[in-house]
Amino acid sequence: MSGDILQEILLEFIEVWLHNVIYKVNLYPSQIFRSRYKYNISVKQSAFPALNNYLRNLVLSLQPQLQRQSIHNITLNILQDLEIQESFTLTISYPTETVSDISADPPEKIISSCKDAFRGHIVSVLNCESKQDSIEPSEGRTFSVSVRTSELAGTQMTAWCCESVLETSVAKLVEPLLFTDVGSVRVQSIHRM
Repeated sequence: MSGDILQEILLEFIEVWLHNVIYKVNLYPSQIFRSRYKYNISVKQSAFPALNNYLRNLVLSLQPQLQRQSIHNITLNILQDLEIQESFTLTISYPTETVSDISADPPEKIISSCKDAFRGHIVSVLNCESKQDSIEPSEGRTFSVSVRTSELAGTQMTAWCCESVLETSVAKLVEPLLFTDVGSVRVQSIHRM
């Protein structure tokens, strides 16, 4: 299977994941989200052009690092008056073998397996308990996205970066939502309250 196809699928999944986390935590009125069918389930997507453009540009900016398999974590932080209240992290790991070495399965089967796994991640986000569930969209609430890569100033790092003091001090409860391994990529969703 072409790595380009897998990258396209991952980029699309990251965008769907971001929309659904933002929907889940009530950052914006639910009326700006529309249901659409993806991964054989109903998912939420913003109908607000500025948010859509921001998320799309963010996801497209990840493409070079995804091609180099250097993205490890994508974290969407929910902030109230610039303090992190809650975060959702998507962890991506890559096999050491090339995609063609991993499976003799046809590309369609691998793509189908990826989409099945991604469906589980979206469902787990939409069904998890959030501190924001009962909070109405309000002033002072926003989000930030951070991406942890294995690259620093163009050089390859050999170890994972340690979490920042800010990240570790916020995490009172860490809830693993789902871990999937489809051979060509491993993805884990984590929720911190």
